[in-house]
Amino acid sequence: MKRKLWLSLLLAVALLVIPATPIFAATTQEVSITATPTYIALTNSEASWAVGTVEGSGTYWWTSDTTAPDEPFVDGDMKSTITNTGSVAEDIDIKVANFTGGDGWTISTDDSPDEGEISIRAGTTGTADEAGMVQVITTDTELVDSLASSGTKKWCMEMETPATFTDGDEKTGTVTLTASAAD
Repeated sequence: MKRKLWLSLLLAVALLVIPATPIFAATTQEVSITATPTYIALTNSEASWAVGTVEGSGTYWWTSDTTAPDEPFVDGDMKSTITNTGSVAEDIDIKVANFTGGDGWTISTDDSPDEGEISIRAGTTGTADEAGMVQVITTDTELVDSLASSGTKKWCMEMETPATFTDGDEKTGTVTLTASAAD
């Protein structure tokens, strides 16, 4: 009988304790969020072009060997490398400021500069020929379309001088490359 009493008591205590024990179910969950910002950036391997003394009606090349590249343009002939260091595909635009020094030179909108003008053109690997180069003017013009993140593009320039000069002062101009998110 004592044994039945102890068993009954133990059963009663067990029934009291079991409902008081919480059920161990998850009451919270986490969601991890990952986001990559649109980061626009580029580098260019070359920062200057020292042409030296130029002649009237001259054509000068900013290529690996300062001569006209093979057609179509190939990597080995190009002078510089643009690298997309951003996080998304980028369009690369190019423009040039008027040259200063003495009488200065303005920028021709075609490849036949008039007096007091200079023509700058740019080409990339794969450009079919000289006629396919981009005419670089004082406003942004697309040079490279949709360069992938971490992608590279090799490029070169050509400069044509006017037939005559109005002074012999050194001229300085700046070409600017600008990256934007690809369309």
